[in-house]
Amino acid sequence: MKLKHWIRIIIFAGLSIGLIALASFVMCVAYERDTVGMYGYYKEPDDSISVALIGPSTIYTSFYSPLAYEKYGFTSFNLSTSDMMGASYKSAVQLAESNQKPDLYVVETWGFTYKDQLEPVHLRRWIDAMKDSELRTQTIEELIPEEEWYHYKHPFIKYHSRWDDIGGCLKVFIDKLQQNRKGYSVTKNFYTYTDVNEYKEKKSKYKISEEGFKYLDIFLNYCKENGIENILFIRSPESITYEMDESYYEMLDIIEEAGYDFLDMQAASSEIGMDLNHDFYNPGHLNIFGAQKYTDYLSKYIVEHYDINTDYAPEVVKEWDDCASYNKKIFERLERLTDKKTNESLYIQRDFY
Repeated sequence: MKLKHWIRIIIFAGLSIGLIALASFVMCVAYERDTVGMYGYYKEPDDSISVALIGPSTIYTSFYSPLAYEKYGFTSFNLSTSDMMGASYKSAVQLAESNQKPDLYVVETWGFTYKDQLEPVHLRRWIDAMKDSELRTQTIEELIPEEEWYHYKHPFIKYHSRWDDIGGCLKVFIDKLQQNRKGYSVTKNFYTYTDVNEYKEKKSKYKISEEGFKYLDIFLNYCKENGIENILFIRSPESITYEMDESYYEMLDIIEEAGYDFLDMQAASSEIGMDLNHDFYNPGHLNIFGAQKYTDYLSKYIVEHYDINTDYAPEVVKEWDDCASYNKKIFERLERLTDKKTNESLYIQRDFY
């Protein structure tokens, strides 16, 4: 075979590999918001995040890290995906410990209420938002049946046919490029919906599932064995009347016996200043008005009760000063849209600056 034929084969093979890699980057989107939100975590410099918040959507709709930095001086990041279950919490701490080692973990207890802690759709939202790494592989092998490992370890097999939602995939791709160009995520994994929920009494039961207790135990044992001393477990506010199941109080006893703290922000709703007719976009999630109150209250509680490092390298200060510089403009715009009830889901970077 002539040399030019070999050259053509090599060029063709190289182009094919490149196209497959590009397609994997574009198409492997389990859930747009989660993919975009967690992508920013990997842009943060090592040892620059002082507080890591872990949990489902009640975290990423409630805590706005640039505001916490502006008012209280500490950096933070929401290690949070939609319907994130307690089974994924250990992996989130392992991820943070691998390159950040925060001074404090804030952990939402709602993740322990899910009955099926290994529900595939919810697990994929966390696992597929993780960067390909030994930790991702370890998480898959711990939580996924062995016969399913291949599809999780090679997500392109699942997502290569997402041409029916190519618009959403391209939106995520463009957002990743914007984060790459800026060098970091402006919002640190935040989502808001521009609506105001009108309060109507709705009763439900706050109950920790049997599987939830199992993974709470796994999570606590891991943290104790690895010397992680500062964890603040929280319950976020809801505009729902909950009957507290006895399992809730059992969970509190377990947390206390393990030597960790608990903050019931639902019980503190009046102190926080929550307005049930204005601060939620649905019964379980805060809008931008509620998120500002939540962030302020929790941030103040953190600095009053924990020793949080706020001495950062100049490049970290520059990054976070830039993120915080958009706050006033962002809040004014989102408050206006929310009061108008425009019903927009906002999480892409360009929505915020």
